[in-house]
Amino acid sequence: MIAKNMSDNKYPTAHWSEYADRIINALDLKKTAHDEYHGPCPNCAGVDRFWIKQFSGEVVVNCRKCNDFGAIKDKLKDQGLWPAMKTEYNLSRPDVSLRDIEWPSEAEASDVTHPYLQRKKIKLHNAKIDGPDLSVPIIDPTGRRVGMQYIDENGGKKFTYQMPVVGNFSVIGGPIKDFAYIAEGWATAASVYEATGKPAVFALNAGNIPAVCEALQKAKPSAELIIAADNDDAGKKACEKAFELYGVEHIMPEHEGNDWNDVWIARGPEATRKLLSPYNVMDEVFFPGDAIAQLQNNYLIKGWLGQGQMSVLYGGSNGGKSFCMLDMAYHVAANKPWNGHKVEGGPVLYLATEGGMAFHNRVVALRNKYPEHGDSIPLAVRPSPVNLLDPEADLGKIVKLCDAITKRYGPIKLIVVDTLSRSMAGGNENAPEDMTKLIGNCDALRGMTGAHVNIVHHSGKDKAAGARGHSSLRAATDTEIELEHDEESGIRTATATKQRDMETGAQFPFVLTVEDLGVDQDGDSVTTCTVSKASDSDLEEAQRPKISGKNQRVIQKAFDQLRGEGVGAPNPAGVGWPEPRQFWVIDVETVREHFEGKMTGVANPRSAWKQALEKLEDNGHVCVNDGFMWFTSRAGKVRNDT
Repeated sequence: MIAKNMSDNKYPTAHWSEYADRIINALDLKKTAHDEYHGPCPNCAGVDRFWIKQFSGEVVVNCRKCNDFGAIKDKLKDQGLWPAMKTEYNLSRPDVSLRDIEWPSEAEASDVTHPYLQRKKIKLHNAKIDGPDLSVPIIDPTGRRVGMQYIDENGGKKFTYQMPVVGNFSVIGGPIKDFAYIAEGWATAASVYEATGKPAVFALNAGNIPAVCEALQKAKPSAELIIAADNDDAGKKACEKAFELYGVEHIMPEHEGNDWNDVWIARGPEATRKLLSPYNVMDEVFFPGDAIAQLQNNYLIKGWLGQGQMSVLYGGSNGGKSFCMLDMAYHVAANKPWNGHKVEGGPVLYLATEGGMAFHNRVVALRNKYPEHGDSIPLAVRPSPVNLLDPEADLGKIVKLCDAITKRYGPIKLIVVDTLSRSMAGGNENAPEDMTKLIGNCDALRGMTGAHVNIVHHSGKDKAAGARGHSSLRAATDTEIELEHDEESGIRTATATKQRDMETGAQFPFVLTVEDLGVDQDGDSVTTCTVSKASDSDLEEAQRPKISGKNQRVIQKAFDQLRGEGVGAPNPAGVGWPEPRQFWVIDVETVREHFEGKMTGVANPRSAWKQALEKLEDNGHVCVNDGFMWFTSRAGKVRNDT
């Protein structure tokens, strides 16, 4: 039996630097003009009668209602907000050695669940269901149980009354042999163990981490210890003290305010495991004998987008870029194949910086078009501007939004920035310093969320030169998709012109189909568009000879202008006509008069009209029947797909 020398001081000193913030935050105390912090008493619940203040570096507490500082300190100890009596262990007996002690984890009950476990996405491990609560066993460095922590379904926590805290802990995944993580909270320790398979020690609170490091080093002097720290002030202070006193290193989540359970929920086990791996410079290389064939295809949309990568989709104005990317995003969020390509999807955040509230209509149209995908698709659309040039502007806000989405729906798989120009907040696309800032912030967004980041962008004046702006964008992106628009046939074609880890050249020809959503307050139709894969007939039409003659194009322009003014009507039924109401027809003489009005300076406009019209008919671009004419292309249809 190990002897213990107990301190006679029932209430050890609570140092202001270590305990003040914890008490203030836990009890939601408010600072007064006299440098006191007031709030409800943890003992008698007297409103604003309880106070704490600093005296010679120590925490002084009292309540002007109950005046029972002893009971108050007992209540604070129950919540881990006041140091308990420190236990010293006498190891002088030759038959006792802490290094021989093992701390096994109690058997897992993976089939048992609890609201707290469900919310934290962890298993039961060494806890037990105790009525409405979870109960977690707390042990001292000898393995003797000293008390319990109780966690209710809302995450409220309390310790066994007057349980000693300093240097005590709980072990998940034991026994500890050559390595262990140390975490502030039980759910964090559970997440760390599930991600890494390594023992994780629950240290009860941040202030107790250095004492736990001391106890574990005495018990397991050959074991490597790493603190899986919370990224907050208390966590940072604990890590600094643990390193200063005991040389224990730490690994901390990137995003301030996060712990490793937040990362576990947001990023999943594989990403959490990698982030928790202790750094070793030799881990950055591998040798031929270590090489392993990478057979897992880590795709988001197979053949198009990779998990956690960066891509750019670019094209000309009004070319259908946003419609195409939104269609992709919708299928990723629904986790359904996209035009025959397999998808490993999940939640999507779409930053619609252009188009604003019009995205409501676009998403309604997609919901109507794909009813088989259901109504609960985790596609979050943010229809407002965003500044991704300045990391101090909106980046933190977007990460918080991602965290909120992740907690509700799971790890975000795709973030779309539509468009680059509207996310630069006045920056210069052609300036290398501005473009690299934007790329760096997108990389930070990927790093903090694990999501693929897509940027919708415009092509430059010289379409052959690719996307607009500085070339560093193309150098940084893993996938580049060019969107071309054949205005005459209405066919758009998305082509993968760059793939870092996949084969280039994938193509997706499509048309934009007009979708009716209803009528506005004036009774006029409200429409938007969705993406439809181009049919064989669409592609055949695209191969037809283009209208090339100057006068032929003038006829086409005259026809389009008249149609835009409401002149003409859908074709009737009968001999010489196509299926009823398929094409828009206009009286030939009306078109001729409009044509000749445009032919100023031409000696014989009637002859020019006759020759151009005959050429259009010969090439199949125009049909004439019963004194009316119509264009046979998709653009000439009554209900055209644009």
